[in-house]
Amino acid sequence: MEYAMIDGLLQKQGLKRTKLRVALLHYLFSAKHAQSYSDIKQALGANVDRSTLYRNLTTFEQVGILHRIEHDGVTKYAFGKAHEHGLNHAHFICEECETVYCMEEFTPLQFSVPKGFKTQKVQTIIRGICADC
Repeated sequence: MEYAMIDGLLQKQGLKRTKLRVALLHYLFSAKHAQSYSDIKQALGANVDRSTLYRNLTTFEQVGILHRIEHDGVTKYAFGKAHEHGLNHAHFICEECETVYCMEEFTPLQFSVPKGFKTQKVQTIIRGICADC
């Protein structure tokens, strides 16, 4: 992602441009799969403040710049709004390398919840072996 695009994205969301935000967006946009906090921290360097990084990840999630995937007690982040992939946006988790991929070509499952219940988020996890393994 070009820096002008990053600046435009931050401006559109009403967020101040900081070195960390630019680096974080550049890294997440270029990532081929979802990244854990540890992956991101390692990529951005040891001098990145832990709490500042968490706050920025949370802020980006709140404004829809990225979305989170929860599995086996680990949170991973991917660029883009979850609803851009559909409410029933699926993720594929490789059993070998534990890489998490967004499955954009996934056809949403049809289901119904009992009367009085309201669906807010559906997380579909597909487990198997990725093409790289």
